[in-house]
Amino acid sequence: MVYKAAFVSSDGIIVNQHFGHAEQFHIILIDEEEKTWRFLETRENTPSCNSGEHSEDSLEGAWKTIQDCRAVFASRIGDGARSFLAAKGLQALETPYSIEEVVHALLYSKVKLVYRQIHPCMGGTAHQNYGRLHLPVSPACNIQCRFCKHGLNKTEVRPGVSSVILKPEEAVETVAKALELCPQLSVVGIAGPGDTLATDRALETFRRVRKVYPQLLSCLSTNGLRLPEKADEIADMGIETVTVTVNAVDPDILTRICAWVTDENGNRLEGTQGCRKLIQAQLEGIRKLHSRGVFIKINSVLVPGINDTHIEEIARVTKEAGASLMNIIPLLPQEELADVPEPDCALLERTRAQAGKYLEIFTHCKRCRADACGIPGKGQDLHDKLYDGEVAETFSHG
Repeated sequence: MVYKAAFVSSDGIIVNQHFGHAEQFHIILIDEEEKTWRFLETRENTPSCNSGEHSEDSLEGAWKTIQDCRAVFASRIGDGARSFLAAKGLQALETPYSIEEVVHALLYSKVKLVYRQIHPCMGGTAHQNYGRLHLPVSPACNIQCRFCKHGLNKTEVRPGVSSVILKPEEAVETVAKALELCPQLSVVGIAGPGDTLATDRALETFRRVRKVYPQLLSCLSTNGLRLPEKADEIADMGIETVTVTVNAVDPDILTRICAWVTDENGNRLEGTQGCRKLIQAQLEGIRKLHSRGVFIKINSVLVPGINDTHIEEIARVTKEAGASLMNIIPLLPQEELADVPEPDCALLERTRAQAGKYLEIFTHCKRCRADACGIPGKGQDLHDKLYDGEVAETFSHG
């Protein structure tokens, strides 16, 4: 992808000014495919901040100066200005680094300086300031976890649940409506209600959305069973972040969590045979994505008495494969694991500390629905406003 980025700097070297105080924007042209960049020009600007206040006209003027850019970087930017720019399709990010460092991060280690600041499920202040949209386009799953219960309803707050199952061709219109409800939206994700790679609907949805909204990050969540065969396609499409749910890297432990998997020929593999295949696919897929520069987060469901002493090993192994972040999700007791107690705070914190030896730990997970919309750090979920009614779709495994 080739795009322009604007930098607020008094000297053209360091990002050192508040967005509202910007008298000029330094414009850089960035080519992610070729890993190159070059300075284009400096554009003069009338500062939009007047005694701490922003007028609509002054913000409009600043936006028009850089409206052809994908992002603007400043040392600070207020929530009002950030929301205004987000509604215009322009990401605004805070960073204390030099322009060269930021550009290098965009080309080679983008998540540390860019994605982490605008992806609410990656930690930091983004959790409070930015929104995410989950498009529920995946109607089927290719594994059966013993705690998993997929469903269609408007009330439960947990993964695997959605009000509707969208068709890919409905996605762009849904994103447009979501941006009206939540102008701070920065991420379009697909996390179910089934697995994103069990069918081709998720990747087709991303293709459609990215053509119209290239400024929004793409985030895909998967169990990883089909990740090796889809990794290159995911990277080629420009999907920036992928979450892989890894509940064990030992087949004997995983058999107590996962009942079966479906192989590429539609055969159901039970016991350690299926679990071994799943683990191998997850690690191979993570390695492939990492080699292509995709940021990888690991989700692990913490199941007391089964994998609570194993989470540290998951962190170690997935870190070696290329993961950068981990989210440890407390079990919601249901289905076959309905009698297993939900982890208490002491167990969760202890497990986080152990896994944190290897991976940075994300600690703000809301266990979101597959059709979630809004700013998670503010307890905001607008799915009931985004979708007008339920549909009678059947969820399937296969």
